[in-house]
Amino acid sequence: MVKQKGFTLIELMIVVAIIGILAAIAIPAYQRHIIKTKRVDGQRQLVEYSQSMERYFTANNSYVSSGTTCGVTFTDTDFYQFTGSCTSTTFTLTATPVSGSSQAGDGNQTIDNTGARTGTWSS
Repeated sequence: MVKQKGFTLIELMIVVAIIGILAAIAIPAYQRHIIKTKRVDGQRQLVEYSQSMERYFTANNSYVSSGTTCGVTFTDTDFYQFTGSCTSTTFTLTATPVSGSSQAGDGNQTIDNTGARTGTWSS
């Protein structure tokens, strides 16, 4: 009698089940990692804007330029919209998640002139 070589249906189903279990664990972990990475990038931009505001204050003794605008230009990304409010002696910068993006449920991130931060900041 000649023995045939190959996989049985049971062996193939076991491999498919193992791959399914690994995917069920790996995909959500990867998605959480991507959200955290984009959050940290938004926070980095907030800190950069904050540093720009401090440099402007050092040079002009005010956070406000030409009437009532903050002394820094904010740019939007695909994941966060950056806004700022300021007076001559204080400012607050906010990163708001863009609806429909992966960051939509992540919550606002803020930083102010004292360095106080709100939101989910990494330590």
